[in-house]
Amino acid sequence: MRATALVLAGGKSTRMGENKALLRIDGRPLVAHVIAALRAVFPEVIISGDTGLFAGYADRVVEDIFKGVGPLGGIHAGIVSARYEVVFVAACDLPFADGEVAAFIAGQTEGFDAAVPCVAGRLQPLFAAYRRSCLGPITKSLERGERRVAGFFPAVRVRYLTEADFAWRPGVERVFFNVNTPADLARFRSAKASQQYRAAREAPAPTVGGAAWPVPVLGVVGTSGVGKTGLIVRLVAALREVGYRVAVLKHTRHPLLDTPGKDTERFMRAGASRTALLGPGGFFCFQDGAELSLEEAMGLLSQDADMVIVEGYREAPIPQVRVLVPGEKAVVDGRTVAVVSSEPLCLPVHVFHPEDVAGMTAFLSERFLKREDGRC
Repeated sequence: MRATALVLAGGKSTRMGENKALLRIDGRPLVAHVIAALRAVFPEVIISGDTGLFAGYADRVVEDIFKGVGPLGGIHAGIVSARYEVVFVAACDLPFADGEVAAFIAGQTEGFDAAVPCVAGRLQPLFAAYRRSCLGPITKSLERGERRVAGFFPAVRVRYLTEADFAWRPGVERVFFNVNTPADLARFRSAKASQQYRAAREAPAPTVGGAAWPVPVLGVVGTSGVGKTGLIVRLVAALREVGYRVAVLKHTRHPLLDTPGKDTERFMRAGASRTALLGPGGFFCFQDGAELSLEEAMGLLSQDADMVIVEGYREAPIPQVRVLVPGEKAVVDGRTVAVVSSEPLCLPVHVFHPEDVAGMTAFLSERFLKREDGRC
C-alpha cells in the first residue's frame, strides 16, 4: 500500500502513570508491536513524538508543530512530513493493531479525504486514514483552538466504515482495543493469556446498525411519564460537571408552530422558508417544511457536542438506555446498553437505579466518551 503510516506517541500517559508506548508486551515495547504491524503493509512508518526517546523505532520521528494540543497536533505534523498522499494514523497503545485492516482502511480513501471506522457505536479516529487534503482543515481547526480529532470532519469528505465493511475480518473490534489505563493493561494480559480476545473489554458495546454518527448518540426510551426527561436532565448536568458537552434532541409528534403574531411567525406566513431570532438569550431558528430526519438533526446538534442524547426515536438504530416503571418486564435487544429500574433485575446488560446518576455517568464516560488521548 503506497501510503505513510503514522504512529502517535506524543502524549503524557497521565492515566497510565507511565509511558504507554514503552510498556513491555512479550519482551518488546508496545509501540514496537504497532510499528511491526504497520511496517508489514506500508513503505514508510514515522512516529509523532519525542525524537530522542523514539529514535530508531521507525523511519523518522517528527515533533508537533502545534505543541500541547493532543492527537490532532500529531496528525498535523505527520501529514506535513509524510512522503505519501495518504497517511494512516494509529495510536501507540493498540496491542492488536492489524496491518491488513490498516491497509484496507487506507484503501477506502479513494474519492474521500478520510476513511474512519465506526465500530461498536464508537468513532475510531486514531486508527484511520487521512489524505493530505485534510491538512488545511486540520490547520484551521487547530488555529481556532479545536482539539478534537473529529472537529474538522465537517469540512472534509469522510467515509465512515462500519461492521459491514469489516465483515471479512471476524472480531475486528479487538483491533481498536487500546491500553489506556492500568485496568486496560490487566484486561489485555488476562485476555491474551486465555486467548479470549473478544473479551478484551469487560463490557463491549453492542453492534448497532445504521448511520455512523459524528459523535456518540444515545437514546433514552421508555413509556410516557416514566421519568426519561428528568433522567436526561440529571445526566446532562453530571456529564457537564466532568467536562463533556452534551446536546439533547427530544422528538415530539405534535406540530411545531411559532407563536401567532410574533415577527418570526409573520415572516414565515409571508413565505420565508426559514427565520431566526438572535439575542442575548441564544439563537432560535424556525424552519418551514417537512420534519428533519434523525441524520440531519444529528448533523446540526453534533457540531459543538461530545455526545447527543435523544429522547424518543424508539425504533432508531442507536444504542439505547431503557427506563422501566416498577413491575414492567424488561425487553432487551441488540440496541440496549443499559436498563434503569428501581427494582433489582438480572439482565445481560448494566442495570442502574434511577438515583445512581454517578454510576450511569461513569458508565457513559467509559463506554462512549473515552477521551481521544490514544497518543501515549
